[in-house]
Amino acid sequence: MIRLPKPRILFKYRKFDKSSLELLLNRELWFAKADTLNDPFEASSSFSNVLNAVWEHYPMPLHVRVKYEEALKHSLQTVGICSFSKARKNQLMWSHYADEHKGICIGFKEEYLRESGVKFFGTNVEYQDNYPFDDIIKRIHYFEKGNSYNGLDNIAGDILLSILTTKYTSWKYERERRLIVQNFGARKFEPLAVNSIALGLRMNERDKKTLQTLLSGPEWSHLKWFQSTKSSTKYSLDFIRIG
Repeated sequence: MIRLPKPRILFKYRKFDKSSLELLLNRELWFAKADTLNDPFEASSSFSNVLNAVWEHYPMPLHVRVKYEEALKHSLQTVGICSFSKARKNQLMWSHYADEHKGICIGFKEEYLRESGVKFFGTNVEYQDNYPFDDIIKRIHYFEKGNSYNGLDNIAGDILLSILTTKYTSWKYERERRLIVQNFGARKFEPLAVNSIALGLRMNERDKKTLQTLLSGPEWSHLKWFQSTKSSTKYSLDFIRIG
């Protein structure tokens, strides 16, 4: 008997507020501009430093460097990023992004988002201390070996991917996966793309009832509801199925 692989579930930690309700009721995910990300050492904020590190270890003629920098600047101004975590039991994520456990954690099926018509590139974030110049140089070498794949767009695209998917080691606890689209903005999804909602340990009972009432229609009947609780044996969260 062939076992099909389990669908990848991506988790989005949210404060329970108007923005989160709009996300669910309007069925829209926001793909943010690179320069709005919360880490000042990534993406638009650091791309000049990353490129300087690349050129320092892999010198190129000035006119070639300028072409890459212009292409990357344009892409960074238009690309959109939607961030998720691969873990639901992350207490730091609950504290930092879900209003100190008073919010929610929404589980999305990545394949269903794609089937909803959202055209994205999904990739895990890499964590390291240094800027990703080593990986970028390896990719430049790779493209240079195959003339059919060589070119400004291919190499610039690979550099862009490294810039968008590399963060400092301290962020490793997030276990982040990013969905990247060519142009930032809202993207619609179908209700089936939402697999589950976990309610925070400290979430107000009235807020719980409000959310469950708003998502009580037949289009949400597949939704799995969980209540987060403290583990009785360790410093951890457990999740009890409540619907």
